[in-house]
Amino acid sequence: MATANIRDILTCFSPSLDFFAISSGDGRIKIWDTVKGLVQTEFADIVATETESLFIKPGGHLSMDYTCMKWLSCDRKKKRKLGTSLLVLGTGSGDVLALDVSAGHLKWRFSDCHPGGVNAISFPSHGSFIYTAGADGLVCKIDSMSGNLLHKFKASTKAISSLSISSDGKILATATSQLKIFTCLDDKKLQKFSGHPGAVRCMVFSEDGRHLLSSAVGDRHVAVWKLDGSKRKSSCCLLAMDHPAVFLDCYHIKIGDEDEASLGVLAISEVGVCYFWHGKSFEELHNLNPTKICTSLDEKIPKKHKEDMHSIFSAKLQSIGTSGSGHMFVAYGLLIKPSFEKVIVHPGADIRLKSSFDGILLPFSQSCKSKQVSNTQSQGNILCSFALASHVF
Repeated sequence: MATANIRDILTCFSPSLDFFAISSGDGRIKIWDTVKGLVQTEFADIVATETESLFIKPGGHLSMDYTCMKWLSCDRKKKRKLGTSLLVLGTGSGDVLALDVSAGHLKWRFSDCHPGGVNAISFPSHGSFIYTAGADGLVCKIDSMSGNLLHKFKASTKAISSLSISSDGKILATATSQLKIFTCLDDKKLQKFSGHPGAVRCMVFSEDGRHLLSSAVGDRHVAVWKLDGSKRKSSCCLLAMDHPAVFLDCYHIKIGDEDEASLGVLAISEVGVCYFWHGKSFEELHNLNPTKICTSLDEKIPKKHKEDMHSIFSAKLQSIGTSGSGHMFVAYGLLIKPSFEKVIVHPGADIRLKSSFDGILLPFSQSCKSKQVSNTQSQGNILCSFALASHVF
């Protein structure tokens, strides 16, 4: 199993899962077509203009320090088209940017939105605005089309490390090592939770808005908090992991007319192992062993190249059946050529995905050399010479 750390990799799927954005710290953002297994677009040399193309150009410096990334689709009915699709990013210098993915240019930039750095971006399932938070302890509400500031308020005296908005857009959660719940309408604080020893790294609401899930730096568990307006400050249950989580997702559907649900939780650890819990309640999940999805390396891969391999570095829950089986879409393998696969997972049945160099048309040594070739070669010749390594959809 690969154990490369994925803490500093930024990834996100488009809402339809047809496209995948990834940034690995070099200032470039690659947009992959998950069906064709090809690079759709690559962004670099971002400038403060709405007209200049951001498709990769020869030369130039890559100085953007991206800290967070979310994909906002303004028309989710158009599948297999990028349409009006914005990739919203935060930077270490405090700027918030929105890239028009289909047009290949900067839609808008909010300079110095959070002095000291932007740490989190979130938005509701439906809406024309986004929320950001950062080192200044502020939460900003921004119009997604114009980049204009609509509202801001002081949520913490410390740097906010994570932010999440409920799917209906009515409540938001901010986190340092402490979690605070606010109403989006009037910024009224509803609840406060304590229990994390360090800064919260990832956080997500359950779909019904009744629970909040979080994990902090150094935590080898996912904490679940019940949002009931009480003064209780401790979590209602913990979901154990072998390593700290870097990503969380939650799927929830009601069963019939009764107050029963089919509940699924997905977590990805910092070493690229995916965990899946299923049950009828969070309290039930606490007593269950998670299903694990990880990768195994092809024995043919040279030892010197194994450090370039990663396990699962992104995933999204798609659906859950009443029997407990879940459908998730995962990205794994090589950062320079991710594999995309729809995985069906059953409670108690661990899954091991094969990670290899299959599907790369150029030998690995040649693909490394191609990075040193003059940038005057076409983007297609350099970046789009990869084939999909695994079954999709």
